[in-house]
Amino acid sequence: MIGQRPRDEAAAFQALGPLIDGRAGLVNIVTRIPRMTGRHRFPIYTASMGNPASLLPGRVDAPLPLTWAGMDGAGTGLTDDPARLTAAVEAVERYSSCVWDNEQFIWDTGRNLGREALDLDTVPRCSAEELAHPACPLVAPDPAAPMRWVRGVNLMDGRPCWVPAVMVYLHIPFVSRAERFWLPISTGTAAHFDYDEALLSAALECVERDSLTLTWLQRLPLPRIELDVTTPELDRATAMAERAGLRTWHFDATTDLGIPTVYSVDVDPQSTRVHTYVMCATDLDPRRAVAKVMRESSSGRLSMQYQKPHDKPLDEFGAVFDGAVHMAVAERRHAFDFLLGSPGRRTLSSMAPDVPDSARERLAWVLGRLAERGCTAYAVDVTSDEARSVGLRVVRVLVPELMPLSFLHRARYLGTPRLYAAPERMGHGPRSESDINPWPQPFA
Repeated sequence: MIGQRPRDEAAAFQALGPLIDGRAGLVNIVTRIPRMTGRHRFPIYTASMGNPASLLPGRVDAPLPLTWAGMDGAGTGLTDDPARLTAAVEAVERYSSCVWDNEQFIWDTGRNLGREALDLDTVPRCSAEELAHPACPLVAPDPAAPMRWVRGVNLMDGRPCWVPAVMVYLHIPFVSRAERFWLPISTGTAAHFDYDEALLSAALECVERDSLTLTWLQRLPLPRIELDVTTPELDRATAMAERAGLRTWHFDATTDLGIPTVYSVDVDPQSTRVHTYVMCATDLDPRRAVAKVMRESSSGRLSMQYQKPHDKPLDEFGAVFDGAVHMAVAERRHAFDFLLGSPGRRTLSSMAPDVPDSARERLAWVLGRLAERGCTAYAVDVTSDEARSVGLRVVRVLVPELMPLSFLHRARYLGTPRLYAAPERMGHGPRSESDINPWPQPFA
């Protein structure tokens, strides 16, 4: 930690004040979304950044072009203060993940860097069948091909190391064919006033996206969670969610890593366009994970109301909401039967591991669980000058052995060993590429 950590959400938001100004601030405005339907129960805020693309040279050439709202932050909570703070911090986080200088990079091959770099043989990859498809934009990772690398740290042993730049930054253009092994995505990016808290949040998001992807691609019949323990926060979230009139199922999506993860499916019986929606959350306290999926599902459903129905062919699915819009309609609810019809049950209390109290010790615990499964973890400090000026620290954590989330239907990294090994270790039996879920990813 550097500087004095704010005592609460209101003080933290006040600390961000110098960055929020409609005339010349990094963030234009942080505002609450008005309640438009009975389905919208939790306070939801957005933090607008306008269009900063002109300030970020080269970003217009990125594989996923930067749109005017591409870096806006969003936040939801039980009350206004945490929702407003989350939205503002997320906006600064996204901005920071798009800021770099070419002087940070070296140009080299993974083979030449050797043990001083992240091992490209460990990163997710598309299968041979995917790579052969004309709609797949990716190539296999090649340790012998040159690309840009940025300095980071190996979290397992503390050694400095080099990490592929395209795995760290968002809206970064490819400058060589070798860099096309990866689709830039925000997974594993987190901001906090404390480095350990930021690293912990980032690592947990990597675990969350791994579980979310495994669940959908392998159609895992997860056990439904029985809420036998609670907290005041969970009680309040449950009451707010119930007033929305949705039917919600929570599932234990904890993988072989043993880090508590909750996957939810909620159904709006009164809607045909945004009928079914999914959410996922990882937290060392499974009670907080359940409360989090309730809050974020509310925010996600609201975003879905602004998405236009489309009839794109699967080959063109690549935007964040493409799969979610396609799968949300009532006529495709049957695609979720592998979850909704699962006979398994698990109590929430049985999901809670024995973990230490401090953020640093919790981070060490998470890294230990990853190491037990043969995973590595790397971190890069991507804090922008603006974030640093108000005491925020922004980090990017990579766990290359885990499954990434992909919105591109023809590049789902189906050649990654964990996609088949993890379900078998979890007791779901052997799987092959022919068993992969044909439906697009419904998460957004």
